[in-house]
Amino acid sequence: MPRPPREVMECRDYVLPPEFPVTVLTGEEWRISDKRSPVLHFHTHMEIGICHTDRGVLGFRDGDIPFEAGDVTVIAAGTPHTTCSAPGTASKWSYIMVDPIQLIDPTTSSIELPVAEMYTKVLYNFRAIVSREQDPLLGMLANEAVREIVEQRPNYRRCVRALLDIILNKLCRQAEDREPEKGEKPFHISPALRFVDRHYMEDLRMDDLAAACKMSTSYFRRVFTETMGLGPLEYLNRARITRACSLLQTTDSSVLEICEAVGFRSLSSFNRHFSAIMGQPPTVWRSKIHADRPVSLRRYTGWTTPPR
Repeated sequence: MPRPPREVMECRDYVLPPEFPVTVLTGEEWRISDKRSPVLHFHTHMEIGICHTDRGVLGFRDGDIPFEAGDVTVIAAGTPHTTCSAPGTASKWSYIMVDPIQLIDPTTSSIELPVAEMYTKVLYNFRAIVSREQDPLLGMLANEAVREIVEQRPNYRRCVRALLDIILNKLCRQAEDREPEKGEKPFHISPALRFVDRHYMEDLRMDDLAAACKMSTSYFRRVFTETMGLGPLEYLNRARITRACSLLQTTDSSVLEICEAVGFRSLSSFNRHFSAIMGQPPTVWRSKIHADRPVSLRRYTGWTTPPR
């Protein structure tokens, strides 16, 4: 029996400044087509979207969720999705791409920061579409954060941190109040997700991740796969490749050095996993960035304008 075709997915990585890890995508060019992408994509940071006009659907692995003007969408890092406007329309959006923990307290790692425990429910495997009727203040806060980042008036960074802190806390409350879907266990595996964030470069074993969640290895593997839509080792490799993309783009380190820095023990394994996730070997990926920077930015480090 032939193997089923491997799922194709795109990684859209925005490299955020470490001292202020947030960027905004906004303006007339940020109109989303009514032609649906044949593949899902995920981001390496949280995406907060504001729909300004029209309507459409956000597509996920398990189905579509409708949106309309005035909605605020929140999609956690690593969550596969796509956006498609209603036929004959091109919805206008603003997006905030953010590393929430490092933004709120840039001097402390996400593993050590106590508030990380509070934010667990929105940092991993989280998605929400909040309408103006459900929470009119959320849209006002998000729009004000966009305005502060665009205008960059005095002390704007403090304002943005405060605004996003309020947004995240409101979302955490909504996550606590939400009735969990049947079989949902997203927070049972959060210790493993944090463990990967901190130790992805080490020689991790499935037993290590299961132990972090106080589960047997077989039960952990099943719960993790049901929750995340992919196995724990595939998630680990995705985290490593995501970090490798940043290093390939921002450093002059050799591919072998980067391979070792992100936790792969052989160059052949690194090349194989990189090609499977990114669609081409790391040397080709890097050469395209250097040869044609504008194109590579759209394709590999996040869109500078939305795809058509």
